Amino acid sequence: QRAWCALAVFPGTFDSTAATAVWEAETETAQDWLDELVRYSLVEWNETADRAHLHDLARLFADKRLGDAARLDSRRRHAAYYASVIRRARGFYVQGGDEVLRGLGLFDLEWANIEAGQGWAAEHAEADDTAAALCSDYPDAGIYVLHLRQHPRERIQWLDAALAAARRLRRRGAEGMHLGNLGNAYESL
Repeated sequence: QRAWCALAVFPGTFDSTAATAVWEAETETAQDWLDELVRYSLVEWNETADRAHLHDLARLFADKRLGDAARLDSRRRHAAYYASVIRRARGFYVQGGDEVLRGLGLFDLEWANIEAGQGWAAEHAEADDTAAALCSDYPDAGIYVLHLRQHPRERIQWLDAALAAARRLRRRGAEGMHLGNLGNAYESL
């Protein structure tokens, strides 16, 4: 029950690796849980895309059943996992060639989750050091793909939140980087 409720953090589709990260479980255990949830029709599985999702009403119900502490932990793990996903997309992108399309494809596939992870981090950055660190990391983790996929106004919002988080954590290098990127985003307008 707790595992199913924790899946409410996903705004859209997700793969088994993401579920494993949110559950903080072993890969085999997480796959067994996911298979069981699919078998009971609590999670819908798309075999072609190799991705799962919760029906909107099921997501709302699961979220209501998730306690505040469990919700916070699940969202923190979700945000951390998707910071690594956007970092991986950037890694593919900078390799050039066909990897550019692979990086952009990964980013596009995971955009809803990336946006939700950054949103959670920005919302909790003032009171939670982990959230502040993630909030500061998100814009840099996906800098090249974000430049192609985000409108400058949205990039400015992310960078403003990242700048505040970097200042709160006294990360002067990150603060300088965010200020420079803010200048670039404003110039793009």
